[in-house]
Amino acid sequence: MKTNCSPREKKLLPGSASASSRDTDAVNPRFSEIYSAFSPPSLPTWGTSFPLVPFQIVDKVIMRFLLATLLISSLVSPAWALKTVVVKGDRALIDLEGEDLQVGDKLGARNAEGKARALLEVKQIKNGKAVAAVLKGQMSADLTVAKIGGSKAAAPAKAAPEKAGKSKSSWGVTAGYAMNNMTVKPSASSSVALSGSSINASAFYQMPLDGNISARILGGYETLSAKGSSSTVSCSGSDCTVDISYLGVEALVRYSYLRSTKFDAWVGGGLGFLFAIGKSSNVLDTSKISTNQTIVGSLGLDYHLDRKSFIPVQLDYAMFPDNNTSSANQIILRAGWGWQF
Repeated sequence: MKTNCSPREKKLLPGSASASSRDTDAVNPRFSEIYSAFSPPSLPTWGTSFPLVPFQIVDKVIMRFLLATLLISSLVSPAWALKTVVVKGDRALIDLEGEDLQVGDKLGARNAEGKARALLEVKQIKNGKAVAAVLKGQMSADLTVAKIGGSKAAAPAKAAPEKAGKSKSSWGVTAGYAMNNMTVKPSASSSVALSGSSINASAFYQMPLDGNISARILGGYETLSAKGSSSTVSCSGSDCTVDISYLGVEALVRYSYLRSTKFDAWVGGGLGFLFAIGKSSNVLDTSKISTNQTIVGSLGLDYHLDRKSFIPVQLDYAMFPDNNTSSANQIILRAGWGWQF
């Protein structure tokens, strides 16, 4: 096949002697030295004479170019990426534009010449925007804003201990176990000590008064049962006995000294009023038993199961006033169930 080429084109065709000699002569001597230093013994060629540049050199050049490009881009890329939306007084609304800021971070505001004009602190972040307070300088919407230094996020606050909410009125029921002690004086020269136990049942109403102070009123069935013997006192039967049942009301003022969402520990004191509804004794004159009063000191704990219900536990020390014929005291442990309004 015949090819129509000019004399110059023929000289430049691969494989021609003139092209080989001109291309070889045109190679820079310094390039030849570098090429020979990195060239393997046998290299691929174009046609018959001009060799390819070694792949090792190409790889090194490309790698250095990429590293230089990354370095330069990191140095010249703008750090002032935040946008001021509006400024009002000493507050500025900043569009974060994807920047990760935390409350407490410091921001710097600069003008177009790069001069610092204001110092701000992030106070609130919501929906990709931050409210910043101007600490120093004069802030305006045309200034460019950026975070100063690394993240200065406020340290996470320590978890505060749970506190109980405002005390509410409540009511409930309790059952009680009473340990009774009594001294009976049938005459001026004789006495007998009695002891025993009995059970009580009551309902209560509780209301807040002021802060940690509240009142609890209990009303229900109260009992006093005891028995004993003495060589100086003779009773019909083997033992001297007292068995009295009352309709009782107890009013306490409580002080809560330790409160949380789970429990309320308190101390209190008050008075009890007892109205006898059943009485029997072989050592006391039951005709004189009608009403009585007690002075009460209490310790208690209300254990909250949820927002509405709780378990009240109460320990009472009730002291009957002394008279000419008898004196008594009771230790009463009460527990039950309570509900808040």
